[in-house]
Amino acid sequence: MTALTPSQRELVRLSLLRYLDAAEGFGLGEGILLSSIRAEGFRVVDESILQKELQYLQDKGFIAVAEKTISPELRRWRITANGRDLLAQN
Repeated sequence: MTALTPSQRELVRLSLLRYLDAAEGFGLGEGILLSSIRAEGFRVVDESILQKELQYLQDKGFIAVAEKTISPELRRWRITANGRDLLAQN
């Protein structure tokens, strides 16, 4: 597994926030997020790296797990107000 550089990691984090912002509160699953990040050219990002970056964004208060009634074990993520504020500043 090849690690991301700090610059790449920042780009991946900002991309994740942009995708979740575009989902308008409904949220997106990890599969869609991973496919989207890879489509941007970050082929090195795998499920493990994605989960670490999602956890980082959650720990910072920028994203949260969206509530699901059916199959809650398949997490869906949504952006928070703090995440939207961060995007507005960048």
